[in-house]
Amino acid sequence: MLRIGLLISDFKKEDICDFCVGAIRAAEKEEILLTIMPGGSFLSDEQKEKNNNYDYQQTVIFDYVSEDNFDGLLIDLDSIGANITDYAKDVFLGNFIDQKIPFLLLSEFNGNKTINNPWMKHDRNQGYQAILDIENYVTAGELPIPRDDHNIPPIDICAADSMKQLSIVSERLLHRLPGTTPVYSQIMELLGLGGVKDGFILVYGDGIPNTLKDPWIMPEKILVKGLLHDGHNVDLPSGTIVDTMNLLDESTEEAMNPGGWIARTLYFHENQNGVMAIKINSNFMVPNFENLLFEIIHTSINSAFRDIIFQHMAEEIMALQVEVERGDSILDRLGEKDYMTGEYNRRGFFTHAYDYMRRDYVEGTYAIISYVDLDTLRSINELYGRQEGNLAIKRTAVVLHNVFGEQALVGRLRGNEFAVLLITDRKDKLEYLRASMQQQNARLMAEQDKPYSIHLMFVINQFEYSSSIRFEDMLKETDINLKNMKNMM
Repeated sequence: MLRIGLLISDFKKEDICDFCVGAIRAAEKEEILLTIMPGGSFLSDEQKEKNNNYDYQQTVIFDYVSEDNFDGLLIDLDSIGANITDYAKDVFLGNFIDQKIPFLLLSEFNGNKTINNPWMKHDRNQGYQAILDIENYVTAGELPIPRDDHNIPPIDICAADSMKQLSIVSERLLHRLPGTTPVYSQIMELLGLGGVKDGFILVYGDGIPNTLKDPWIMPEKILVKGLLHDGHNVDLPSGTIVDTMNLLDESTEEAMNPGGWIARTLYFHENQNGVMAIKINSNFMVPNFENLLFEIIHTSINSAFRDIIFQHMAEEIMALQVEVERGDSILDRLGEKDYMTGEYNRRGFFTHAYDYMRRDYVEGTYAIISYVDLDTLRSINELYGRQEGNLAIKRTAVVLHNVFGEQALVGRLRGNEFAVLLITDRKDKLEYLRASMQQQNARLMAEQDKPYSIHLMFVINQFEYSSSIRFEDMLKETDINLKNMKNMM
């Protein structure tokens, strides 16, 4: 099955809707998987300076174009690049040239290959012919002889029915209660009720920052959160993921079939959250229908994200309130303790570590220092959300206490990094601790209660008492050992 991408700005104009009707009909007849990607228009440098919204996030959908996802492209460069320079347009097209993805433009630009008769009006006949053009160009390396007498079956369009479907979706999604059916499942169910047969939603667990000054770096994996096939929700194993450069793998291909699809990027403020793809029905050819439907779905997803943020804020406030009721000092807790794990933070760890060393590091003792890196935290956050990442951090703190014991000083230095200090009079303690950490690591990797694995990268050093060795030197040596281990991975 040939996979073709049609890159446009939006569905607001009647002529592009008409063009897409013809393209969809041709894709159905030729059994081509056509993915229409409305990505808005790139901003000019001047628009970037004055930009006060997040519309720029829409163009990220074009980042998903890869040789693994598409065999060929049709590109409406006039609409996508309406605001940018010719040089910027060349850079955009260069991405596909570098990947050796064949493409045809809908209009002439700098000698690039175009569809047949690019100067003609965008209409149903041109859309139909454009699919035949790119099909022949991909398979035979040349354009076919154009025809102007395509017998294109009409798509029955009723604006009243389309508005009725929008009403059903908007009423139920925009008035959903927090904590009820997961928003992604509800979206799939409502799309099914609205006549959509196939679709899927893929998300990054915690969103990926993307700004005009600091563009995002696309993760390698993305989580499948909703899959609709033949009008029914498909139950997938928890934690099902696909490659971002190969979205149509075995997890999603069940829903993918020939004809027209629409793919949109999902975003919340400055974060990229994922991708949504829906199989097109006749409603989508009503001008502005797709834009309105997308905004409704997008708003409901963003509302769910806000619910999660507010829930986290409420939990933090409640935790601080408990501390007040106990009579503890909030300033002391925030000053030395890591709120999430209850262990020392960076400041608290080093403050108490120096006291511990002065008090207990004497003749006949050994200082054991460990640096521990939860190296799967980033992938957990990206795929399953920060809430799951927080659970992994807490789990790591528990493991360190189990291994090193209650006499050890444990600190969370930052993000995914922990430090442990233990002073002992046992010379054989080092090998015991290393073996225990390896066993705990194996258990964490083998646990089946979560769809992800927790893996700890660690070093443990032992320093026999010497009046000439400084604590700073011990820390530096341990840090270097951990960095060397990371470089070898």
